[in-house]
Amino acid sequence: MTSQIVNLQVAASIPIECDFWPEDDGWKGLCKSLPVTVGGSSFEDAKKNMASELQAQIEGILREHPKRSARRIA
Repeated sequence: MTSQIVNLQVAASIPIECDFWPEDDGWKGLCKSLPVTVGGSSFEDAKKNMASELQAQIEGILREHPKRSARRIA
């Protein structure tokens, strides 16, 4: 039997602590572990925006350091 490499994207969800608070014009959110601040018209909107921004930040970090993210486990 020959082995074959299967290449596919896997989405890994990781919890990241963020703070959210109401303001006059909606909600704001801040992630202290990554430099991310967002706003939204509602709490759910701010939370969705935070998830999108964190995803973009993490993808950027992985693109900047491809050798570290491409480690193989034997």
